[in-house]
Amino acid sequence: MTRRHTLLLAILAAFGPVVFLVSEAISAIGWTAGTYDYGHNFISDLGTRVCTPDFGGRAMCSPLWPVMTFGFVAMGAAVMTTMLLLARTLTTGRRITVSALGVSVLLGMLLVAIFPGGIESVANGTIALHALGAVIAIAAGNTLGLVLGTARTQLGFPRWYGYVIPIIGGIGLVGLVFTVVEQPIADPAIFERIAVYAIFTWQLLTSALLFRRAASRER
Repeated sequence: MTRRHTLLLAILAAFGPVVFLVSEAISAIGWTAGTYDYGHNFISDLGTRVCTPDFGGRAMCSPLWPVMTFGFVAMGAAVMTTMLLLARTLTTGRRITVSALGVSVLLGMLLVAIFPGGIESVANGTIALHALGAVIAIAAGNTLGLVLGTARTQLGFPRWYGYVIPIIGGIGLVGLVFTVVEQPIADPAIFERIAVYAIFTWQLLTSALLFRRAASRER
């Protein structure tokens, strides 16, 4: 990859997590159903468009839901674009897999954004589409960590990348499972954040390595 290509990838890899986390923080500040609780409220609660005093044991009201909706879509688009560009450096099998998973993240995020996960989705019967989108996006995002870890030689990343990134992806997948089955050992919202933030963790580590590579080529 040229220095320009490498720098673009580094920016894109960081863009998704940063925009998502900023959107999440802004939406949480605008929350009016008491104080938004990162350990109890799901991320999707910030995208709900209808206020309700009780939805699954949570009061919900997110006036800044368009901000969170933008974060969902921007994150999905950034991941897909990054993976499509990064896949060009891989062999055919991995290239197809990485590209397909990147597209899946965007499709999942679009479902999450279009069909909010609040009382309105229960009323119109689209809650299943919201849940499906979340599972697809989170599963694909963490599986990307597993696949990219096995491709670290082709990517030109250090040896530790091949161990650390798959572990992070694996932790994210476990978090997704615990979110779905609602284990009593902790609030499901905590596991959801573990699952989502795991994706951001391996993306930011990948971005840091790409920035370092771009910087070294400038000298």
